[in-house]
Amino acid sequence: MTDRVGPAVFLAQVRWSDPDQLGHVNHARYLSYFEDARMMMLAGAPTGVPGRPGDRGCIAARVAVDYEAPVVYRPGLTLRVETGVAAIGTSSWTLAQRMYDGDSVVARCECVLVAYSYADGKKRPLDDDERAYWQRFASGG
Repeated sequence: MTDRVGPAVFLAQVRWSDPDQLGHVNHARYLSYFEDARMMMLAGAPTGVPGRPGDRGCIAARVAVDYEAPVVYRPGLTLRVETGVAAIGTSSWTLAQRMYDGDSVVARCECVLVAYSYADGKKRPLDDDERAYWQRFASGG
Protein backbone atom coordinates (compact mmCIF):
# COMPACT_ATOMS: atom_id res chain seq x y z
CA MET A 1 0.00 0.00 0.00
CA THR A 2 1.32 3.41 -0.95
CA ASP A 3 0.80 6.43 1.29
CA ARG A 4 -0.81 9.16 -0.79
CA VAL A 5 0.31 12.70 -0.15
CA GLY A 6 -1.91 14.44 -2.70
CA PRO A 7 -0.71 17.18 -5.02
CA ALA A 8 2.65 18.82 -4.45
CA VAL A 9 2.51 22.58 -3.91
CA PHE A 10 5.02 25.02 -5.36
CA LEU A 11 4.89 28.78 -4.78
CA ALA A 12 6.04 30.80 -7.79
CA GLN A 13 7.25 34.31 -6.98
CA VAL A 14 6.26 36.61 -9.85
CA ARG A 15 9.10 38.95 -10.76
CA TRP A 16 8.85 42.53 -11.94
CA SER A 17 10.17 41.43 -15.35
CA ASP A 18 7.49 38.73 -15.85
CA PRO A 19 4.58 40.86 -17.17
CA ASP A 20 4.14 42.10 -20.73
CA GLN A 21 3.41 45.70 -21.75
CA LEU A 22 -0.23 45.28 -20.73
CA GLY A 23 0.75 44.32 -17.18
CA HIS A 24 -0.26 40.67 -17.65
CA VAL A 25 2.18 37.95 -16.71
CA ASN A 26 3.57 36.75 -20.05
CA HIS A 27 2.20 33.41 -21.22
CA ALA A 28 5.71 31.94 -21.55
CA ARG A 29 6.36 32.60 -17.86
CA TYR A 30 3.44 30.29 -16.99
CA LEU A 31 5.42 27.48 -18.64
CA SER A 32 8.43 28.33 -16.46
CA TYR A 33 6.34 28.26 -13.28
CA PHE A 34 4.91 24.85 -14.24
CA GLU A 35 8.41 23.60 -15.06
CA ASP A 36 9.80 24.85 -11.73
CA ALA A 37 7.04 22.92 -9.93
CA ARG A 38 7.86 19.75 -11.89
CA MET A 39 11.58 20.11 -11.18
CA MET A 40 10.85 20.40 -7.46
CA MET A 41 9.00 17.07 -7.62
CA LEU A 42 11.71 15.45 -9.75
CA ALA A 43 14.38 16.55 -7.26
CA GLY A 44 12.66 14.36 -4.65
CA ALA A 45 12.21 11.38 -6.98
CA PRO A 46 14.49 8.32 -6.76
CA THR A 47 16.14 9.26 -10.06
CA GLY A 48 16.49 12.96 -9.25
CA VAL A 49 16.48 15.73 -11.80
CA PRO A 50 17.26 14.96 -15.46
CA GLY A 51 20.95 15.10 -16.26
CA ARG A 52 22.04 13.79 -12.88
CA PRO A 53 24.81 11.17 -13.06
CA GLY A 54 23.50 7.68 -13.73
CA ASP A 55 21.40 6.14 -16.42
CA ARG A 56 17.93 6.66 -14.99
CA GLY A 57 16.29 9.85 -16.08
CA CYS A 58 13.26 11.20 -17.84
CA ILE A 59 12.32 13.49 -20.70
CA ALA A 60 9.22 15.54 -21.37
CA ALA A 61 7.23 14.08 -24.26
CA ARG A 62 4.29 16.48 -24.18
CA VAL A 63 3.37 19.74 -22.48
CA ALA A 64 -0.04 21.37 -23.01
CA VAL A 65 -1.28 24.52 -21.28
CA ASP A 66 -4.79 25.91 -21.05
CA TYR A 67 -4.85 29.56 -20.03
CA GLU A 68 -7.95 30.26 -17.95
CA ALA A 69 -7.42 33.90 -16.97
CA PRO A 70 -4.78 36.60 -17.24
CA VAL A 71 -2.65 37.29 -14.19
CA VAL A 72 -2.14 41.00 -13.59
CA TYR A 73 1.21 41.80 -12.03
CA ARG A 74 1.28 43.35 -8.59
CA PRO A 75 4.24 43.66 -6.20
CA GLY A 76 4.72 40.61 -4.00
CA LEU A 77 2.49 38.38 -6.14
CA THR A 78 2.97 34.66 -5.53
CA LEU A 79 1.17 32.06 -7.62
CA ARG A 80 0.43 28.58 -6.26
CA VAL A 81 1.09 25.60 -8.53
CA GLU A 82 -0.40 22.26 -7.52
CA THR A 83 0.89 19.15 -9.25
CA GLY A 84 -0.60 15.68 -9.11
CA VAL A 85 -0.21 12.50 -11.09
CA ALA A 86 -3.13 11.77 -13.42
CA ALA A 87 -1.84 8.48 -14.88
CA ILE A 88 1.09 6.09 -14.65
CA GLY A 89 1.95 3.76 -17.52
CA THR A 90 4.72 1.28 -18.23
CA SER A 91 7.34 3.88 -19.11
CA SER A 92 5.56 7.21 -18.71
CA TRP A 93 3.46 9.21 -16.30
CA THR A 94 1.20 12.20 -16.74
CA LEU A 95 1.27 15.19 -14.43
CA ALA A 96 -1.81 17.36 -14.02
CA GLN A 97 -0.98 20.87 -12.84
CA ARG A 98 -3.09 23.83 -11.81
CA MET A 99 -1.90 27.37 -11.20
CA TYR A 100 -3.81 29.63 -8.83
CA ASP A 101 -3.86 33.36 -8.20
CA GLY A 102 -5.46 33.31 -4.76
CA ASP A 103 -8.42 30.93 -5.05
CA SER A 104 -8.83 31.35 -8.82
CA VAL A 105 -7.42 28.85 -11.33
CA VAL A 106 -5.51 30.85 -13.94
CA ALA A 107 -3.96 28.00 -15.94
CA ARG A 108 -3.88 24.22 -16.27
CA CYS A 109 -1.02 22.13 -17.60
CA GLU A 110 -0.71 18.51 -18.62
CA CYS A 111 2.81 17.12 -18.95
CA VAL A 112 3.75 13.60 -20.04
CA LEU A 113 7.14 12.50 -18.76
CA VAL A 114 8.87 9.41 -20.11
CA ALA A 115 11.44 7.33 -18.22
CA TYR A 116 14.58 7.50 -20.32
CA SER A 117 17.91 5.68 -20.55
CA TYR A 118 20.61 8.15 -21.50
CA ALA A 119 23.07 5.31 -22.14
CA ASP A 120 20.73 3.59 -24.61
CA GLY A 121 19.15 6.78 -25.98
CA LYS A 122 15.61 5.40 -25.61
CA LYS A 123 12.69 5.11 -23.25
CA ARG A 124 12.79 2.50 -20.53
CA PRO A 125 10.25 0.96 -18.14
CA LEU A 126 9.67 2.71 -14.81
CA ASP A 127 11.45 0.99 -11.94
CA ASP A 128 9.44 -0.04 -8.87
CA ASP A 129 10.87 2.75 -6.68
CA GLU A 130 9.98 5.36 -9.30
CA ARG A 131 6.46 4.00 -9.68
CA ALA A 132 5.97 4.04 -5.89
CA TYR A 133 7.21 7.64 -5.66
CA TRP A 134 4.87 8.95 -8.36
CA GLN A 135 1.92 6.90 -7.07
CA ARG A 136 2.04 8.97 -3.86
CA PHE A 137 0.89 12.00 -5.85
CA ALA A 138 -1.85 10.16 -7.78
CA SER A 139 -5.35 11.56 -7.63
CA GLY A 140 -8.33 9.43 -6.80
CA GLY A 141 -8.44 6.08 -5.14
